[in-house]
Amino acid sequence: MANRFVPNRQGIASFLRTPQTRAMIERKTRAVAEAAARASEAGGQFRVDVETGAHRARGAVIGDYSTHDPEVSRRALLRALDAARAVE
Repeated sequence: MANRFVPNRQGIASFLRTPQTRAMIERKTRAVAEAAARASEAGGQFRVDVETGAHRARGAVIGDYSTHDPEVSRRALLRALDAARAVE
């Protein structure tokens, strides 16, 4: 008989909503926003949005408000993604 893995969905959801998880997500998104601002070809005005919902905490770095060109914003964000790895 094969063993079957059954995830504890309530436990996972609970973990994804903890203050520690939210703090880690906030640190990582802020690091990406700061790196994107440095990498931007424009003014580098990025916004960080972190919230805890019913199922998980989530974070987002939102576009470069100093430019109307989405490609400038996209390039800066792509260059900045590695900044999240460097943050614990």
